[in-house]
Amino acid sequence: MARLISIPPFTGTVGPVTVYKMYDQFYLRSRSSITGKRIKKDPAFQKFRQSSALMALASPIGAAVYALIPKFRRKLKLYRKLVGEARIWLKYGWKRDDIIEYLGKQYAGRSGMIKEYPCTRLRVSYRVQCESLREVVPGLRKTVPVELPPVELRLWQKRDREFRRQEREATIRF
Repeated sequence: MARLISIPPFTGTVGPVTVYKMYDQFYLRSRSSITGKRIKKDPAFQKFRQSSALMALASPIGAAVYALIPKFRRKLKLYRKLVGEARIWLKYGWKRDDIIEYLGKQYAGRSGMIKEYPCTRLRVSYRVQCESLREVVPGLRKTVPVELPPVELRLWQKRDREFRRQEREATIRF
C-alpha cells in the first residue's frame, strides 16, 4: 500500500491497481483476487457464508431487543453487543422468542414480544420442486432429502442441546 501525494485522476480499480481515499489521503494498492462470485461459490468461504447467515438472523433479534431499551440508554455499542449475543445463542440452537425474552430481561429489564421479522433459513431440508418442469416431463424433478450428518455428530448435537437447555433452566431459576 502506497500513499499518493497528488490527487489521482480516478478512485476505484483499474487494471492491476486500486486507488482509494481514507482519512483525506489517497492510497494505492494491488487489486484483490477475491470476487463476489468466488465468495458465493468457493468452498473456502463456506464458514464465512454460514456466519453471514447467522448474522442475518441475529440482526433483527438485536433490533427487537434494542427497541425495548429506553432511549437514553441506547448506544451503537450496546446494539452491537446485543447482535453479538443473539448470534451466539442462535449458534447454540436457541429459538428467536427465547433469545428476545432472555436479552430483554438482561438489558431492558423486561421481556416483550415484538412483531415477527422475516428470517433467513440456514439449511433447507428438501430441494424445492419446480411445478412447470414437472408438468412437461413427469419424473424429471423429485424431492430429494439433503445428506444427514454422521450419527456421532447428531448424537453429540443432541447431548449438547440437552446440556444447554438444562444449564439455561438452572440459570433462569435464580
